[in-house]
Amino acid sequence: MTNAVLRLQTACGQCMLTPFLQAGTGWVQPSAAIASPQVSYHGDRMHFECVYAVPDDRQFTVEVDVYPGISALFLGSRLRSISRTRGEYYFWQTNASAREYAFPGARGAETGSFDLHGSSQLDWKEWLFLKPPEESGIVPTGGLVILPTNDVGRSAGEGGCIYLHALPRSNVLGPGDSLDASFGIAGAKDAATAARLSAAARAAHVPALEPWLHRPAATRPATSPAPRWLREAGTYNLYYQSASRWTGEIVQERLRHCPFIIGSTPDKAALDKCHQAKVRLLHYVICTCLLETDMQVRGGGRVYSEWKESIDNESRDLKNHPDWVCIQADGGIRHDPWGQQHGHPGLLNTCLSQPGLREAAIRQVRMLMDMGFDGVFIDLAGPLEECYGPKFGKHTHPVAGQTHTQAYESLLREIHATVKSYGSDRIFIQNTCTFMLPSRWAYADAQMLEAFPFGNESTRMLASWPEMQWVAAVHGQAASRGSAPVILAYFNKFSAATVREPALFSYAYARIHGFLWADSFTLADIPGNQEFASNLYQARLGNAVGEVGLTGPAVYRRFEHGMAVLNPTPSTIDALIPVAHTTPLIDVGYARTAIPMGGHLDLRLPPMSGRVLLMRPATSGPQNGTP
Repeated sequence: MTNAVLRLQTACGQCMLTPFLQAGTGWVQPSAAIASPQVSYHGDRMHFECVYAVPDDRQFTVEVDVYPGISALFLGSRLRSISRTRGEYYFWQTNASAREYAFPGARGAETGSFDLHGSSQLDWKEWLFLKPPEESGIVPTGGLVILPTNDVGRSAGEGGCIYLHALPRSNVLGPGDSLDASFGIAGAKDAATAARLSAAARAAHVPALEPWLHRPAATRPATSPAPRWLREAGTYNLYYQSASRWTGEIVQERLRHCPFIIGSTPDKAALDKCHQAKVRLLHYVICTCLLETDMQVRGGGRVYSEWKESIDNESRDLKNHPDWVCIQADGGIRHDPWGQQHGHPGLLNTCLSQPGLREAAIRQVRMLMDMGFDGVFIDLAGPLEECYGPKFGKHTHPVAGQTHTQAYESLLREIHATVKSYGSDRIFIQNTCTFMLPSRWAYADAQMLEAFPFGNESTRMLASWPEMQWVAAVHGQAASRGSAPVILAYFNKFSAATVREPALFSYAYARIHGFLWADSFTLADIPGNQEFASNLYQARLGNAVGEVGLTGPAVYRRFEHGMAVLNPTPSTIDALIPVAHTTPLIDVGYARTAIPMGGHLDLRLPPMSGRVLLMRPATSGPQNGTP
């Protein structure tokens, strides 16, 4: 292996594997190894490991394992951040090309074709058999087997190459964290051989094929557990509306069934209405972009209500603080990308190294907490683009050598301490968008995965099932240690006829793995869907009373007041879920009752669907107990 390029000789020719790592707007490959490769034996298993240097303060480790009786090579790789928090993405590219592929179907091997004119992306399969195209009249004697752990792609063109993603495909890494990729690869005669090879590897529980089960324990748990009320909330929601929309009717009809709401108005009357309905209220706060109101108006935008009603907005208006603006590498001011896309030309990114901005952020949080809010929600809490203000004489950065992201992280710690100074029951939630950072649990009660697993631009699930298993394994640890991972799914692109299974899937997934669930009321806003939305919002499973269970491909978990079940496969399945009672269960979303028989609940589960099953209220039967 030179520069982490792997060459595998198979019966159908040589397969070459090359890692491509993102670096700015381009790609790099690892440089020479920083130490001699290590070969070791663990019983009959041979293990090879080599560490390579990578630009931008990173390391790349490659591991290869060979098992007796399994004619395949299992590769694992880790791209590790040494000292910085940053987003990472990389993939392994092969020199293999194919026009068709075979994969496991409900009744044996099935076949599919690649799009030769554009890049193709295949949903995760347990195995793929790729037969090289016939060239110059030569008929290939076999093909390539890939045992992936995430989606597989093919580049465009007649000779497009197959590539394999990491798990997850991309991630934000803190110091010491890594983005891992693993898979199996081999030559084989046909699809039947590929199926047998996959079965043997999975029967042996090869770690490279089950990375979510072999993830090391989190090393940075929360300093103290999140408040019990948050950990036991189960659900929550978001309501971003102007003060005039926080009426008593809205609170009673829409908000009162939620344990807590994240809102964007600092109106004291709205806060009082929520507290009277026994709903906690958190306030939306953002530091990474602020409005320059004069620029907003000159550019044809409007000064929107969220800004006009935000507390202390005049002191944070960037027209009075040009030194707070983030400066790009070319010396220009950094306009917020979301603002540019949504008609807000005066929304600018900020430099979190500026003492005045940091003081204003803490002052805003204190004013909200003084009003009686139950906590704050910080949006866009992920890594930041660098600020080059000192280079162009726009401003100075007080801490030499500190990255923009490091400056932001120190501010987040201050905000956490400020919120907690008002009582241990007050909470601080960070939205790192599509990621959660293990290092952040030390100064966050909750972290949010937004647009997970459904986003607001399409009905396609944005995460593969392996990625969802990875998230559950990694961040489920945080839940078990007293933190509160939360997910936010969006259903605004669905219709009432198509939303039931996706909504139940996301709800069941969240509750099974100890996450809180919300949808920003997108279910309730679908015409003709209000009854289902109301039933799901009011469903209260209570605390889990058992571990996650499996019966065939179905995933389930028991709770104080019912159970949640998942079918993560693309096929309809019949599942027998073990139960310890004969109490009928309300099948939320289906307007029917599920009745256990013979110690099991017999469920037919549509593809990629979930079920939420509740014991009847106390007026018609016992509510507490173990399903």
